Amino acid sequence: MSKYLSLNLNKIINQIQGLMNKHNLHELIINDFVEKVKKVYHGETGLIDFRYVSELYKDDIIDLEKLPFQLDYHSKITKEIAQKIVIIKLNGGLGTSMGLDKAKTLLTIKDGMTFLDIILKQIQYLRNQTHIDVPLIFMNSFNTSYDTLNYPGVKNINEKNKIPVEFIQNKVPRISQETLLPIGDGSETKHWCPPGHGDIFLSLKISGILNQLINQGIEYAFISNGDNLGAIFEPSILAFMIENQLEFISEVTLKTPADIKGGILFRHKITNRIELLETAQVPPENKIDFEDTTKFKDFNINNLWVNLKALNTLLETEPLNLPLIVNPKVVDGIPVFQLESAMGAAIGKFSKTKVIRVPRTRFAPVKKCNDLLVRRSDAYILNEKFALIPNPNLREEPVVKLSKEYDLISDFEKYFIKVPSLLECSELTLNGKFIFDVPVKITGNFSLKNDSLEPMLISKVLENQNLKNIIKL
Repeated sequence: MSKYLSLNLNKIINQIQGLMNKHNLHELIINDFVEKVKKVYHGETGLIDFRYVSELYKDDIIDLEKLPFQLDYHSKITKEIAQKIVIIKLNGGLGTSMGLDKAKTLLTIKDGMTFLDIILKQIQYLRNQTHIDVPLIFMNSFNTSYDTLNYPGVKNINEKNKIPVEFIQNKVPRISQETLLPIGDGSETKHWCPPGHGDIFLSLKISGILNQLINQGIEYAFISNGDNLGAIFEPSILAFMIENQLEFISEVTLKTPADIKGGILFRHKITNRIELLETAQVPPENKIDFEDTTKFKDFNINNLWVNLKALNTLLETEPLNLPLIVNPKVVDGIPVFQLESAMGAAIGKFSKTKVIRVPRTRFAPVKKCNDLLVRRSDAYILNEKFALIPNPNLREEPVVKLSKEYDLISDFEKYFIKVPSLLECSELTLNGKFIFDVPVKITGNFSLKNDSLEPMLISKVLENQNLKNIIKL
């Protein structure tokens, strides 16, 4: 039984609606958020009952290289279908876990270029090869909009096709874990939180851009994270989607030991639809089942293909009502809930869906500074399409373990003045402060420890110690 049933639900809803109306939030997002609060009030925790989780059917999933169409950017079919696609990048995150206070995509990632530089090169390459003005749109937050729009090359990227370059992610109140009431009057940033990237569909509709795209003959969207530079337009997937009249496709890739916590796609025994299960929705007693790579060998990489007409029909006929994610936080000593949803969960709202297993080359995210070090190193390269992919000479993905001294980008930049070569590295572990002040090549399994509060220069370490697996270049 829910512990909230003694509270006055009407009072909770009225306060939430009043606050959100006061701050001019759209009816769609208000209604969606109220439904989430009602779920919590009635005892829902966001956890999925594992009795309803079953493996995908054999024909639910197909490997990318087995698709009937194997197209490049030059083919006639690609040029025809490219007229129907929009590329959407999630760009609302600040990368606060890395100590950033601006869009993560402003970070330098490769060859002196930022994520945004490379995303712009990707879209320009696609346009040059297909001779189609494929639109690029960013879903920004209030925190990332200004910096993104004022970044060189962004504001006018859709000048020819007259499509807006951004729409803004919604915001919702943080609510008290005790009362389910908003924790403030909405006058401070801390009173609000993003509703998760599942908000992308409502935001796209509210902005008017969804209808504009459809009216201009654009019927499909390829959506991916702005920090995943492996996620580029793949015409073979779009051709497959069009041929089979599919409404939603999710890309997955094979799990490694580093990915056991990644979200999985499964068949729901009640709805009989493909649905998404995120790690935050897994009951503690089912964690082992969720991480079983023999049962769930793939994980969702948040590269999504959406039929925009089907999405618009759904949004105009029923509430979106994506599965709830309850994210507990503490703000100024107050335990709060952030009520969220995942965009990949929208697959469960459609009947004509597929899962496509893709190679690791389409997944190169940067969530922490250890990821950033790997991507900046020679273990990764930019190919001719400006996709960030593993170096063809890389035998295995290097595992980088950095102690807390490297967590914040401001410190990370001070310690890695020179990015080491990791092409022949299997594992790098750093405990304590080291400044990479000279170019070095790290091979095999290598670790260093510094118990001193003062950072050690790698150049001095190499002079004073005969270390294996590290070579000064």
